Amino acid sequence: MANDSVCGLLGLALRASRLAVGDDPVHDLLGAGKARAVFLASDAGAGIVKKIARKTQEAGVPLLTLSETRAELGGALGRASCAVCATGDIGFAASAAKKLAPLSEDNAAAAALLGKKNTRIQERRAKPKKHRTGGGEPVTYIDIEEDDYERRFGKRDKK
Repeated sequence: MANDSVCGLLGLALRASRLAVGDDPVHDLLGAGKARAVFLASDAGAGIVKKIARKTQEAGVPLLTLSETRAELGGALGRASCAVCATGDIGFAASAAKKLAPLSEDNAAAAALLGKKNTRIQERRAKPKKHRTGGGEPVTYIDIEEDDYERRFGKRDKK
């Protein structure tokens, strides 16, 4: 029951273009360093589990295991089957991890980590940005007299 909402959330992330679906797009997202969480179907093949586990560990990205099979996950995402998907959005990742936390201790640890990251990122986004000009000094404009301009830059065409 809880996973129905996770599949719905992943479907929403897909419609918002925040979800990479399939082996190659997930590898691309991990390689670019933009993945926040990777989701794995319960019946994913041993080869893909090994490959994705190694890539997520190298990238420092949490790997969350779903209770859905490839067919169920694919159905939720509008495909025939899907063994792996990943999101680059911290909000979607934290929300899905929170819903998956009761399934296993690994998912609970990942949910705690993503919750902390999400809080830190949201606090940083809420702070006003400091704007600087060039080297951080305020810009001062000088008033150039007409004859001073001609001396510096030559005769000005008057209309």
